[in-house]
Parts: sequence; C-alpha cells; structure tokens
Amino acid sequence: MTGGARASTTASALAVFAVVFAAFTFGNVSTMAAAPSNFTAEELRFIEKIDDGYAWGITEKLTDGGEIVAGTADSAAAARWIASEMKKLGLKPGLPGNKYIEDFPIYGWEDLGSSATMLSPESLSIPIAQAYKAVGTGPEGVTAPVVFINLARWDDFERTDVSGKIVLFHRQDPMFYALPSLAEAKSRGAVGALVDYPIIEDDALKNDVTGVSIPAVYIREVDSNRIQALLAAGEEVVVRLVVNNKVGHYPLAHNVIGVIPGSVWPDEFVYLGAHFDHWFTSACDNNAGMGSLLGIAKALKASGLKPARTLVFVAFDSEELGGPPDTWYDWCLGSYSHIVQTLDGRVLHPDRPGRIVGMLNMDVIGVRDAIVFVETTPDLTHFVKTAAADSGLTATAPTYVYWPPSSYDDWPFYMAGVPVMQTAWWGPFYDTLYHVTEDTMDKIDPEHLHVNMVFNGLCMVRLSQAKVLPYTLSENLEVAAEGIVNLEKLDLAATSIADIQPLIGGMEAYREQLDRISSTLSSKGLTNAELARVNSLLMASAVALNPHLFDWDTSVIPGWTGLFLFDTYANDLYWLNKAISDIDHDPAAAAKDLIGVTTMEWGQYVGEEAYEHVLAEMAYPVHPLWADGHLPTLTNVHTEYMVLAGTLDGPDGLDIKSSLTEKRDAIYGYITASSMEAGAAFADAAEILSQV
Repeated sequence: MTGGARASTTASALAVFAVVFAAFTFGNVSTMAAAPSNFTAEELRFIEKIDDGYAWGITEKLTDGGEIVAGTADSAAAARWIASEMKKLGLKPGLPGNKYIEDFPIYGWEDLGSSATMLSPESLSIPIAQAYKAVGTGPEGVTAPVVFINLARWDDFERTDVSGKIVLFHRQDPMFYALPSLAEAKSRGAVGALVDYPIIEDDALKNDVTGVSIPAVYIREVDSNRIQALLAAGEEVVVRLVVNNKVGHYPLAHNVIGVIPGSVWPDEFVYLGAHFDHWFTSACDNNAGMGSLLGIAKALKASGLKPARTLVFVAFDSEELGGPPDTWYDWCLGSYSHIVQTLDGRVLHPDRPGRIVGMLNMDVIGVRDAIVFVETTPDLTHFVKTAAADSGLTATAPTYVYWPPSSYDDWPFYMAGVPVMQTAWWGPFYDTLYHVTEDTMDKIDPEHLHVNMVFNGLCMVRLSQAKVLPYTLSENLEVAAEGIVNLEKLDLAATSIADIQPLIGGMEAYREQLDRISSTLSSKGLTNAELARVNSLLMASAVALNPHLFDWDTSVIPGWTGLFLFDTYANDLYWLNKAISDIDHDPAAAAKDLIGVTTMEWGQYVGEEAYEHVLAEMAYPVHPLWADGHLPTLTNVHTEYMVLAGTLDGPDGLDIKSSLTEKRDAIYGYITASSMEAGAAFADAAEILSQV
C-alpha cells in the first residue's frame, strides 16, 4: 500500500470511528436496565443479616495469628481452618470429590534463620525482614563494612566505592521495590544490602519480595539512622548479614473454595475472592478481606437467599509470592493456578472461563482515612458504579470506579476473559502501612469494614439474580476510542503511518451487533433456557474480547495498573519525537526527553548492566506466568540517554539521532500489530454476539 493510499484509508477509518464514538458517547447502548431506586427484599435481608462482630473476629484471629507464607505449614493450617469455617457457615465444598481445598505447586521460599548484627564499633542485633528469592548467603552469612549510598542512584554509586561492601540505602520510588538499586549495587561488587523505607514509622519494618540480585534485607529507620550517625562520625561499621533461605523446592499452596449452589443456572458462577497469605500481621492486607469474604458468606446464608447462579467464595493462597526466581511476576499465584491450572501451564481450565459471570476481589480492605479504588473491566463499570452508590460506599469514603484492572487476584481472571472487579481501600495513609509491621487492627475503621461487605455482597447478589447479565458492552468501545484519541493526541502522524484499520473495522462490527441485540437484551419474555443461552453468549464474547484490550503499564512498578494496547506506544512516540526534535540544538534537553520513555523513569538512575538485568526480569523472563501476553514491546533507549546525559561514552559509530528515529519508526509496527490483535478480538466478539 502506498503512503497516499494508507493516509486515505486511515482518514476514512477515522471518519467511521468518529461516528461510532459519537453514537456510544451520546446514546450509550447498555445491556443493563436502569438501576433500582430501592433495595429488593432479597438485598435488604442480606444487609440486615451482616454480622459486623463476626467479620471483625475473623480479621482479628488472622491478624493475631501472625505471618502466613504460602507453601509452609502455617499456610496449610490456615487453609484447613478456613475450610472448617466455610463448612460451619453452611457453604458446600467447591471442588470435585466433596473438597474445599485446592492444592497447587509454587516456587517455595522459607527463611531458615536470617539476621543482621553490627559487630563494630559496637555490638547490636538489628531487626530485619526479607523475602529474597535465592539461597542468599547461607547460614555462614557475609561480614563486611557498611557504606551509605543515600538513594542508591547512579550519582550516589559514582561517589562511593561499594565493592566488597554491604550497602545501606533509602528505598524510594520510582526505584520500585529497590530492584534497580540492588542490580546496580551488584554490578559494582557489593555483597549485600540493608534497606530502609523512610515513609514508614521509624520503628517499623517493611517487607517485599526481592528479585535475584544480591542478598538484601529491610531494616528499621531507627537502626538505619544509628548506622548513618556512626559512619558520619568516621567510624567503620562492620555488619554480619545472614540471608539463609530454603528455595528451589515446589511445595503445595492451597486455595479454599466454598459455594452456595444456584437454583436456576447452577452452572453459571459469581465469584468473590480474597487472599489469606500475608506478611507480618496484615490486618488490612488482607485479613479484613478474609473477614469480609466469610462475613458476606455468613450473611447470605442467614438471609435465606436462593441464588439463581452459584455463588463461589474463594480464599486465595500465594498472592504475595510463589513464582520462579527468574521473573518479576511473583504474585497472584493462587488465582493464576485456579484459572490457568499449573505453575508452568498455559492452558485455561475448560470449565471456568465462559461460565463465570463476574469475579469480585477484595484486597486491602477497611482502612481508615482511605480512598476507595474500585477497578473493573469496562463491561462491569456502570453496574459497579450503581452498586457503589446504592450501598453507601460513595457516601462513606472518596470512591473511584474505573477501568482497567491491575495487579490483584482478579487479573488472572481478566486474562482468561472474565469480567472482574477489585476493591481496595488505599490512599496516602495506607502507603505508609503496605507490607509493614504497623498494619494492625487499629488501622481498620469498623464502618468501612461494614460498608465493604454491603457493597461487595450487593454486587454478588445482583450478579446472581440478574436475568440478563448486567454488562455495559459499549464501554469496550469507549476503551478503544480513548486509545485512538490518546494516540493521535501524542503523535499526530501515528494513525497515518500505523495501520489502525483492523481495529476500526472490528469496532464497527461490534457496534453493529450491540445496536442489533439491544432490544433482545432488554426483553422480559425470555424463558430460563433462552436466558441461559443469551448469557452464555455474553460471557463467551467477554472471553473473546476482554484479554485483548489492556497491557501492563511497565513504566515504574510493572503491573501496578493496566493500559490500553496503544498507550505505552503513544507515550514513547511522544517523547522520542521530542528528543529527535531537540537533539541537534539542545542535547541536554533531548536527554531529559528520553526520561519519559517507558522504563527510563527508573532506568536513568542505573548503568547498562543493571538496566539489562532489571529489564530481563521485568519484560523478558522465561516464566512470565500470568503476565504472559500482556506486556507491550518495550523500546530500549538507555544507551542513547546515558550518552546524551554525558554519563557514558557511546559505542563506536553510534548516531544517536538515527538510532532514535529507527526505534521510533519500529513503534508504528507495534501499533499495527496491536490494532490487528484488538480488531480481531472485537470481530470475534461481534461474531459471537451475532448469535444472540
């Protein structure tokens, strides 16, 4: 196709897109009837039966019980107790063979006795926390002088020789989970690391899974300050660091599943989930989620509800860790294994996707002084907003309902094509508590715990009892429309160079089917058998389309949120175009421009070896697990940045402008590929809807 023909075709496609966009913006085609002005009798009975004391007691019991790490004896004991509690509540076993517990393998991690001890100039035992995904130092440990390197960024390392030393530094975003800092320390010969986290309480400990680089532990701010003071006074501080782990084995972790069978469509499922493994006491993350899960189940049973669809209550294990050491994607293994089958598998459970009406997840629950973030797939957003208002959630705390989903236990279900929702009570206050020893019962607001149960339980009841599934399918079109608008906003030439016609065509076909079926979906005259057929097609269309709308945002903390397939490319085009424009007259400005390219927000602070190490774990692991297929192609401009910033000499013959231009032009090909993927998914979903 010639350039002129491409431009003409694209202009025509955009004209069609404008009509499509206007149609669903001003005349929203929804499969959902108007939200009820009052609760139904069933909903009222459920709300009246909510036992706040029971939910609080479950939360407190799990909190007082201390840390639960997946794949350990504590995890197995907790699973057995949760199963017994589900049985007491009257939930039926959720698995074949009359079983509540679903076992699955993970990559194991156990601390066999780690420590940090200051040997000189004074003797001091330093409290630590660690979850290093390798053997570490072994029981003998490593003894070395400590050097303080502030934020552990390039300039900090340039000022300090860390070879053979244990580094002490402040963890600070965007150096996510300290992974780039640790990789840079390794590349410069450091033998271990002590990490503090300045935003938490001085006497608190934090923990996060650390990628394989060098043995590292979190320490308290009070101990970090003591070491810094000694170093500032000219003392040599020597520490013995022991990171002694059991890794490389494949123990079993355990999901726990109970159900209330459906009375009309028992083979259609409404899921409610929360994870029970946790660091430290973890009242909010996620014991209050478990309290809510069992509290909602108790209230639904006590209310006498006869659900039309089967209600499934899942306590997930291995949310916090469990993936192989060669990948950054270490979490959500319980939900991944439930929907995908095995740790190294790629085959979805045949009896689950296409039969799950919605997966509702709760993680970080009931926090006081919180903002409520409710993430959804587009098809559930309108439904969830209505439930948030009706339940009193929006009146209780600042509440944001939005797409896309992100890195919680609902994401593996999204990957399988299931409509999902995730509730988190977060905000600036909880930033200081996340994976910290101070996540205790006093951080929970009892009213927030109650309203969380009302909201999630109400969503569960409404999804169960709806005759036609309450999906707003037109929001899928809105996702793509916004993606195209954003792409044009950030690079005017993109839609004339890249081929977005496949996406436009798929959207058009999908829109035509929504127009055609709108009257059928609002019909009240369908039999139960006809409703089952219609709803199975709606779920099948979600399986066809949902997994092809979003990639992970890999810019700072990988997987922390999702983005439309074009968004990473649109961002990178903008900054590359700016750098190419600036490079001839202002190389320093061009260097600053490149910081905006994906991965460079943290990449600017480390050298080539560390950058490649992190990128290999983040974007090109051997075992990407549930991130597989949801990673944009990244554009590596690290070398060009380092040369422009004057940090490194460039390779012989490097023409930076030509290199950046070549990399920019390659992005148009990635957009075309994404257009083909999303367009085909819209077309497949439209074909399924044509059978309605």
